[in-house]
Amino acid sequence: MSDPIRSAASELRRMIQDKVEVIQAMREMAEIRKWHQSLIALEDIIEEPHTSLADVFGFNKEEGSPVKFDEFVGLSTLDAAKRYLKKRDDARPFVEIVEMIHAGGGKVESEDKLKTQLSRSTLDIIKIGERYGLLEKYPHIKRGKGAKRVGSEGVNDTVTVEAQGPEDEAGNPAA
Repeated sequence: MSDPIRSAASELRRMIQDKVEVIQAMREMAEIRKWHQSLIALEDIIEEPHTSLADVFGFNKEEGSPVKFDEFVGLSTLDAAKRYLKKRDDARPFVEIVEMIHAGGGKVESEDKLKTQLSRSTLDIIKIGERYGLLEKYPHIKRGKGAKRVGSEGVNDTVTVEAQGPEDEAGNPAA
């Protein structure tokens, strides 16, 4: 890279840092930091992912809508939700999923029904707090009959999501 470009980038970094220092010295920024710490504490209690300051300031927002205006026309609500989640790298809040279905021309007749459908789609969807994501984005989590996965405490636990038939008193499948 040429020296003038390198110099311009260095100068721009310095100018940004000067402005950041001014903002950080403001009383309002101190309040935002205090409130943000409280928010993180509450999110820990309700077991939701932390909201970053970048999210608060909108630095993580994409320009424009991540969906085309007609992307979900004619799809079932669940299929539209799965298609939207496929576009995202991480689990998304339920409210955002509904908003994006509408933005893509889809219809959500019942939010409660969609929430139930997402929660029951355990072979495709993972629920993390109040967010939903595609299981394929989390390859370390296995689902299905007798699948093993490592939980957050490092303990192996079995996740069975297939419907089981009736059992006898000993817990064995009935004949």
